[in-house]
Amino acid sequence: MEHLKADPQYLFNFFAGLYKMVFLMEVDTQGYKYKDVTPEAVRLASLPEDWKNRYIHDIYDEKVAAPLISQYDEVASTGEPVFYSDQMNKLSNISEYAASALMPITDRYGHVRYIIGLTDDLSDSTSAKLLASIENIDYLTGLPSMLKVKAELSRMENTKLSILYLNIDRFKLINEWLGIEETNELLKKIAKQTGVLLPPGSILGRIDGDEFIIAVRELIEDEVYDLAETILSSLSAFTYEVKSVSIPVTGCIGICMSPGHSNSLITNACAAMVEAKREGRNSIRLFKTENHLQANKDEAIMEAELYKALEQDELTVYYQPKLDAHTNQVHYEALVRWFSPVLGTVPPLKFIPVAEKTTLIQDVTRTVVYKVCADIKQTPELFKNARTSINLSAALFEPELIENHFITIINECGVDPASLEIEITENMLMADPIKGMEIIEHLKKIGFRVVIDDFGVSYSSLNYLRSFSLDGIKIDRSFISQIDQHHSEKDISIVHFIIQLAKKLNLYVTAEGVETKEQFDILTSLGCDEIQGYYFSRPLPLEKIKSTIEHFFDYILQKNHGYLEAAVTKDTVDEASRLKEIERLQILDTPAEERFDRITRIIQNAFHVPICFISIIDDKRQWFKSCIGLPEPVQTIREVPRDQTLCDYVIRQQEALIIENMAEHPDEEIREFFKMSGLQFYAGIPLISMGEMIGTLCITDYLPRTFNKQQFETLIDYSKWVESELELYSLRV
Repeated sequence: MEHLKADPQYLFNFFAGLYKMVFLMEVDTQGYKYKDVTPEAVRLASLPEDWKNRYIHDIYDEKVAAPLISQYDEVASTGEPVFYSDQMNKLSNISEYAASALMPITDRYGHVRYIIGLTDDLSDSTSAKLLASIENIDYLTGLPSMLKVKAELSRMENTKLSILYLNIDRFKLINEWLGIEETNELLKKIAKQTGVLLPPGSILGRIDGDEFIIAVRELIEDEVYDLAETILSSLSAFTYEVKSVSIPVTGCIGICMSPGHSNSLITNACAAMVEAKREGRNSIRLFKTENHLQANKDEAIMEAELYKALEQDELTVYYQPKLDAHTNQVHYEALVRWFSPVLGTVPPLKFIPVAEKTTLIQDVTRTVVYKVCADIKQTPELFKNARTSINLSAALFEPELIENHFITIINECGVDPASLEIEITENMLMADPIKGMEIIEHLKKIGFRVVIDDFGVSYSSLNYLRSFSLDGIKIDRSFISQIDQHHSEKDISIVHFIIQLAKKLNLYVTAEGVETKEQFDILTSLGCDEIQGYYFSRPLPLEKIKSTIEHFFDYILQKNHGYLEAAVTKDTVDEASRLKEIERLQILDTPAEERFDRITRIIQNAFHVPICFISIIDDKRQWFKSCIGLPEPVQTIREVPRDQTLCDYVIRQQEALIIENMAEHPDEEIREFFKMSGLQFYAGIPLISMGEMIGTLCITDYLPRTFNKQQFETLIDYSKWVESELELYSLRV
């Protein structure tokens, strides 16, 4: 049952409690095999005593088997349920008919591995019951479906009701980390635990993958709020692991209380849940009618003022610089701003949703694209070699609208599409993946880059995004905001995981919302490609960008230039700073740890080398945190004098060192090292912590090797993994 989307035996046991005739069939290359059958099904289907693990075609003659197998074939080939009625296989001279439903159970690849068959005698009208139960029951948790919950609520309209709408945070990423089977088990546990917390007479249903609905009766507002807090608190008992770090499950709840029709209560609770998610994890929002009415009034005023703003050219474009962490190239994101004479400064989060409810979003988009194109043409020195990102609204995610409001304007202005990057959201792709795939392919063919904005807060997963020809992702600021705080190892682990997986899919990674130097240093050490946020620059009008960028480079990058000078002059002040950082980590002379040993084993296997090690280099020695393949005395004492190692070169020169054949190297000192050690190949990558080079990640071999660019980049990626583990270590001590 490995990798199945549902547990076949669980489903069989569940339906066996509802129906007399239930069949669990395994699908393989030979046909359909009976794995479990209810006693009544054995009798009414005239199965022999030795039915278990036998096939349909083995048990029945062709006349009986062929029609039955054809129904199973349809399920297996389409992956969809099949409903049919047919004559029962009873040993009787009376023809009796039954209604049947065949439901597929697929693996993660969509292949049908099992089929559940439900059959009942038509004479007692059970076909209607059969269909109703399938619609009303969530097969995984056994909870009522949304349809069933609404039916129950409709019978309780004269009761004082409160609806709680629960959404599990980061559900798709949890699915990515745990896999489908473990995630399903987690959902079942959450459903069971939540049910225990509810007062008698409550209703708990499952709406979708990560959403549950709860109805409680006769509670006052404070009691409902307390219940919501208890439910969210109970979620933290369930955890999932990322890079050996245990992370608690969190969620958000929206609440709506009577009066109102059940449908409106659910809708309003859902709206409150969406507001709660905007506030962050473990948030609760209560839907208030007066607030809703005022919001509608405010929207109407804003819509009228926005219409005038477009006529009077009140919208402007600001640019937020983004720094490529590898090349120091600066790119930009174009952000619309509105300064209203009537409303004052109106944030985009306020007026963009209003515009998206009308066709005004088309005019807003056209205005932004025109202004960006004009700025690129008028200030080419600022935008040279830079990419400028423009956000595409979901309301415009249609080929014709994109043509009219993006492509036509860009062609008209004579701007190269390659200089532009289009940011879309996960929801836009998930709404219609086939259409999304076609639109992205079209945009890429024209020359645009396409990236996913706010990655991690919505529905998709990186593995799913491999289906689309995307160029990159932007990690949502909610993942970034806490990584520089004390005990932030869980947030670092999540960001590290996202970056690592994105790299495997060849996706460029941008981190938005970077506000501190500590966040900047952590993200660059984790291998993040691009940094965006107030630490680098706020969104700015065009005329202020150049001076702000120059100030940033003078303030920050001058230090990096100092590193290079220190490597040449061996400046003792920089060496003292480096040693101070090693002292901060408190890692010297610590015991061996599986997480570091695991890295060296993985690297050794990846490069097929006899020796791999992670080392820290202080003022006198090279100390090994983890090592494989070094001589036994070194393995035991775990250190060698610093001046007897090639890694000392890496620290002194402040850069990676690759030697493919020491015996033929022009440097006599390196040739002497070959004679002393017998090693011929060496590849050492510096390990950096908070901007200081503290040690090395190395692979070596007794034979000469060629080492290409791809291998070099792979070793650098592994070094970022080591650096992130070192940062996690510093947070624990």
